[in-house]
Amino acid sequence: MKHDTLTETLQQLGFTQYEAQCYIGLLRQHPINASQLSTICGVPRAMIYETLARLEEKGIVVRLIGKAAEPHVFEPVPPKQVIGQLALRFQSTCEQAEAELTSISTSSTTEVLVTLVDSEEILRRALLLVRQAQQTLYILGASPELAALAQDVNAAVRRGVDVRVVSFGSSPPIGGKVVTYLGKRLPHPTRFLFVVTDQEQLLIATYPSHAAATAHWTDNSTLAALALAFINLEYYFLRMSNEHPAQLQQVLWQVVEPEDVERYTFHFDFLAQRISQQHVEK
Repeated sequence: MKHDTLTETLQQLGFTQYEAQCYIGLLRQHPINASQLSTICGVPRAMIYETLARLEEKGIVVRLIGKAAEPHVFEPVPPKQVIGQLALRFQSTCEQAEAELTSISTSSTTEVLVTLVDSEEILRRALLLVRQAQQTLYILGASPELAALAQDVNAAVRRGVDVRVVSFGSSPPIGGKVVTYLGKRLPHPTRFLFVVTDQEQLLIATYPSHAAATAHWTDNSTLAALALAFINLEYYFLRMSNEHPAQLQQVLWQVVEPEDVERYTFHFDFLAQRISQQHVEK
């Protein structure tokens, strides 16, 4: 990350420009005194002491007191500790703001539908939903998207969230109840990502092979419930396909209407493939 970009990122986290320049300068060379730091980071000498005092008060830098008559030198607090402190502070502030805003709300807010057209923005929204999950988290997706979410999904499992995942393609190391599609090919090249949290919020994304990814996010609980039911259906269909393909094939032949057999050709072929694989494994 370039120096200017990093400075802007720290400003988004609440640093002033001078504070960001000082902290970056100290990370690059320390311990040093205020005069030396001013030369390195570009903060005017008239402002360097005031800026360091603010950083010291925030617990971002540490002053080291040396011998008498020698100037004080400064050390940066390690980035992991600084970002951890900021994360806790932001979380506490956001929770307080949410509680206070909810308390003054006089009526239910209008349900929202947001359209996203950018893979990075879609991933950010998906990560936000995963991090917000408190009770249930249901995901259906392909390997690339699941790999990007894996760390936060595993964190959700550790905090007690009921996680269920349907993986098309090899599943990354991911916690919760996971079922993986074991077929050699899918009926279409487009990847999908469904994320449903607490049966309240829903993200549906598509990743066409030759077009930009698009997604829709909504807090419509009815749509979220429908998506959750779809993921559950896929979850149990794949479990049956992987573990008991012969029994499932027999049941489908009994219940699928004649006019729908052609539509279910892919599923019957997949079950035949699983049955053949099981015979080989035996």
